[in-house]
Amino acid sequence: MIAYLSKVLPQFILPAGLAAILLFLTLFLIKKKPKTAIWLVLISLLLVSTAGNAYFSAFLTRSLEWRYMPLTGEVKADAIVLLGGGTEAPDTPRQMVEINSAGDRVLYAAQLYKAGVAPLIILSGGNMSYSQARSTTPAEEMQAMLVGLGVPQEALVLQKQSQNTAEDAYFTSAILAEKQIRTVILVTSAAHMERALMMFASPEISIIPAPTDYSVTQRSWNNLMRWDWKTILTHIMPAGGAIAQTDLILHEYLGIFFYRVKFLWESLGMQLPSLKGLLR
Repeated sequence: MIAYLSKVLPQFILPAGLAAILLFLTLFLIKKKPKTAIWLVLISLLLVSTAGNAYFSAFLTRSLEWRYMPLTGEVKADAIVLLGGGTEAPDTPRQMVEINSAGDRVLYAAQLYKAGVAPLIILSGGNMSYSQARSTTPAEEMQAMLVGLGVPQEALVLQKQSQNTAEDAYFTSAILAEKQIRTVILVTSAAHMERALMMFASPEISIIPAPTDYSVTQRSWNNLMRWDWKTILTHIMPAGGAIAQTDLILHEYLGIFFYRVKFLWESLGMQLPSLKGLLR
């Protein structure tokens, strides 16, 4: 149920979904309470205009992604932990496993393995229990991609039970303990790294962050910050891609917020239902 809520609840509070709900409410209020309906339309317009603005989206994304930079220098670990989310299952007319916008995770893990930073890659990712949308698990899909990239089968360990980031950490930690692994390189998207590190934090394991899949680069940021009229006119209007990116980053910030609230309550000796799994 928590995994299901982690997919459904954010839709009601993130900008795109919230704006749609407010506009829907105006249909019932426009005759009886026209002033309230106008305010709801204005709030919806503000949400879409802000979330869909390239400047706001890039600033928000940069604030989270740039907290962790890619690995530099010579690094060694006992294993690489690769989190799922970068692949698409084969399904008609798609004839093979393909990578999506987060597929850099898989490519980066293969690169790290071939560079000799770790002898093992643990692939973490299962399917949502309520969904029949995939014929294979993300862990299996990443396995197929990595083998195709030249990583030997015996170097791959699959964890196919998890349905969200909290479960990624829980089930993967059991594998790490079983194999007596003490140092791991954690590979995931840069925007996801902060929350992933919170989940994987453990006194028994040393975690080395290896983010990839950056949406905002130095060049793209510098180009966006050129305050000439052509650049401003190009980016000032709301765009679907910017709204989707804003939703993604706010989703991550919500997860970080709920985790910190849970940690605070527990540090005070109070019991709080598990919240860290509410946001995938």
